Amino acid sequence: MIKVSVLMPSLNVVRYIRECIETVLSQTMEEIEVLCIDAGSTDGTLEILEEYAGKDSRVRLIKSDKKSYGYQMNLGLKEAVGEYIGVVETDDFILPEMYEELYTFAGKNNADYVKSDFDIFTTLEDGQRIFLKYSLKKYSGIIYDAIYTPQDFLMRKQTIDIFIWNGIYKRDFLLEKGIWFQETPGAAFQDCGFRYQVVLNAERGFFLEGSFYRYRRDNVNSSTYNSKCVLFNLAECKNLLRIAAKAGMGSQKQTAFLARECAVIALAPYIELLMWGEPADETKEALEEFRIILKDFIDRGILNRDSVTGGAWLEIRMFVENPDFYDYYAHLKAEIAAQVILEFLHEIEKKRQVVLFGSGFVGTCAYCLIRNNGIRNIASFCDNDERKWGSTYLGSMVISPEDAVKRFPDAFYLITNAGHANEIQKQLWALGVSKDQIMTYDLTTSPMDCTNVVMRRKLFNAACR
Repeated sequence: MIKVSVLMPSLNVVRYIRECIETVLSQTMEEIEVLCIDAGSTDGTLEILEEYAGKDSRVRLIKSDKKSYGYQMNLGLKEAVGEYIGVVETDDFILPEMYEELYTFAGKNNADYVKSDFDIFTTLEDGQRIFLKYSLKKYSGIIYDAIYTPQDFLMRKQTIDIFIWNGIYKRDFLLEKGIWFQETPGAAFQDCGFRYQVVLNAERGFFLEGSFYRYRRDNVNSSTYNSKCVLFNLAECKNLLRIAAKAGMGSQKQTAFLARECAVIALAPYIELLMWGEPADETKEALEEFRIILKDFIDRGILNRDSVTGGAWLEIRMFVENPDFYDYYAHLKAEIAAQVILEFLHEIEKKRQVVLFGSGFVGTCAYCLIRNNGIRNIASFCDNDERKWGSTYLGSMVISPEDAVKRFPDAFYLITNAGHANEIQKQLWALGVSKDQIMTYDLTTSPMDCTNVVMRRKLFNAACR
């Protein structure tokens, strides 16, 4: 019996495909099938998939006649025979125990789906990889090992985990509820409607604390960086509303939930896109369609100041009622947010040597943001925890503050422990480090943000002048 069918949609990922499929085939669970759905790769990906299909009976190659992530995923769902469905994006990789752990838990708890934490990673110019754990508890307020039903999301008790590849889904549940992907062209954001259909239909959903999936952030061709993200999100939003209407999801709670989520889908990606990229030409028209959708919710009394936070309500009203002012506000908000990060990077780049004071999660975030943007002047880590002294952290030795000052007398110290910044500053002063050689890192600790490559932005060139 096939326990898990792993769907792997691909298109021109020759740089990553071997590592990806090797980790899937190395699963400790043997009862898997691997469905490789290729959309006409021309860079050698297809030949590699044919090679694996020819030497491993668990691998089936499906050739898609359309370049559409949703279409590819639906082809895989139709062909799958496993009790559960897993998804692996073909530029990522997974740990050997992923599907055994998820399937064992799912079986014991008769789960419609089981999802888990994961690690985001990026690869530096020298080949070093940096991994940052994405905690569902921290970023989505998840309670591990608890049963989740649609009411937990409809009643605003729970934020949706927006990822789909960090879990498995019972195939019978997907088929019974008619949960499919939208088959729009391209490979960006077609998982949006899928995730909402899952949480609005599943009566037994679970989340685990373990981290098994490794999500790549250094692929510049990733849909994450697509200039058409607003257009793709609009298509998913409209499809979600069609599905809801067809399924009779017309209760006040369900409609209010959809209205809130449509507002998030409309606004947040646009501002993030403005920070580091240039929106596609059709973005203005897509925003206008979003505006019509949200205005309808407002006019019907479904989207109001009681259904969202105060700040979000102000943004929504601004977006709907004064498009020109909202666009000015969005550009300004994005530019200020980008400027803060870029000025920090510019300041760090000017230093000959940088010592990171603190070798924990925040230190990793700071290291990742700096190194991922091409700055290579980090000399060492120092820490007050003597148990760490002499150990290696991210390729550098962790040393005591006293040792750091002796070895790097002219270094710039970046404190990555904001909670004890004042005490650490006094400690460094006592060791002879001047005030202008010290800064406290108070920027993002989001794994997604810390793995962004932001130094390409024209804004940075202007800041350097």
